[in-house]
Amino acid sequence: MQNRLNKELQDLTQTSPLHGVQITADANNRLLWTAVVAGPEGTAYQGGKFKLSITFPENYPFKAPQFLFTTKIFHPNITEKGEFCEDMIETKDQWQPTKTVKQVLEKILNIMGQVNTEQALNQKAMELYKSDKGKFEEAVRSETQKYAQ
Repeated sequence: MQNRLNKELQDLTQTSPLHGVQITADANNRLLWTAVVAGPEGTAYQGGKFKLSITFPENYPFKAPQFLFTTKIFHPNITEKGEFCEDMIETKDQWQPTKTVKQVLEKILNIMGQVNTEQALNQKAMELYKSDKGKFEEAVRSETQKYAQ
């Protein structure tokens, strides 16, 4: 497992980093990484920097890591605690040992850029999104400026 983690970390930090994503591994805990995700351009999250913790299980890659926003984010598909729908990022039943952290981070970036109206995890955000997209984007920009700078 350690070789796999090292390889993925090297890929994400040196070989082919994702645009707008910075990864660091915890020096004291090999099973904990932190990602700083820049709000995707052209979205109401643009300009924000969102911290995400990535916690690996002891039996990684046979079991999926846990992804959690530690920076407050206002999004219909992310809980107020920063949790994702595991089906959306494919870390539950769809997880395969061949999947990588990079693939999940790409899905997270996609989620930030579009809303899945079938998977409401933040009811307030979803209701606002459905009723008035302009006000929703205003709220996102306000929260982003407040918490993700």
